Amino acid sequence: MSVTHEPAPADGTAPATEDTFFDVGEHRLAATTVRAANGAAPDVAHLHGLGPTATRHIIRYLLDDLAEHGHSSVTFEFSGNGDSTGVMKEATLRRRKQESLAAAKLLGGERRPVLIGTSMGAHLASWSVPQLKPRALVLFCPAAYPADAADQAFGEGTRPGNHADSPAFAGISEFDGDLLIIGARKDQVVSADTIDGYLEHAAKARSQRVIWLDCDHFIHRWLPDQGAAKAEVLDAMRSVVTDSIR
Repeated sequence: MSVTHEPAPADGTAPATEDTFFDVGEHRLAATTVRAANGAAPDVAHLHGLGPTATRHIIRYLLDDLAEHGHSSVTFEFSGNGDSTGVMKEATLRRRKQESLAAAKLLGGERRPVLIGTSMGAHLASWSVPQLKPRALVLFCPAAYPADAADQAFGEGTRPGNHADSPAFAGISEFDGDLLIIGARKDQVVSADTIDGYLEHAAKARSQRVIWLDCDHFIHRWLPDQGAAKAEVLDAMRSVVTDSIR
């Protein structure tokens, strides 16, 4: 594992970060740890979405805010995305689940983690519940794929939906923490009944909250410039990350 330290600016406008590479199988994955000033070990991990332009950086507007409020985090890129090695069309959901579990080892072990997932990343975060036992899940436009899609190479045509046999639903059925879902009213990829499926299967969750935003599926392109909506999501994330420590 190699690490590059990027100090915070002298005026304190951004948290300190550490750029890291870690190996999973034949691939070398790029990650960034966003450090809170209090020195807390990272207990929040972000899993990005499926698209070829998805990177670990798109979530930074949220992770920087968490760092300013005392929570360090890790965001990384799956094989085939960003600075990680590999070809995206050769990836599978099962491989990306294993990459998610490996990335979670970059977190501190002092407390149960918080998993933030976007689209496909939400599917993977939920699927990983039995292994990672998160204290909270924050799911943006959560996709859900059927069981037989786990080993299909990306691009073979399987679309997300409210699939009863989804590994994401099986995983979240074991979840006993706090659940926050941020949905998009104009989502062209994830249907509203998919979010219903998540809520129905998360029957053991300690709490559930859904925030609906007036945007399309590409929520992290839209939200950073939306004053009131961004403030609502930031407040909800701070609350669920902090309140889930019990």
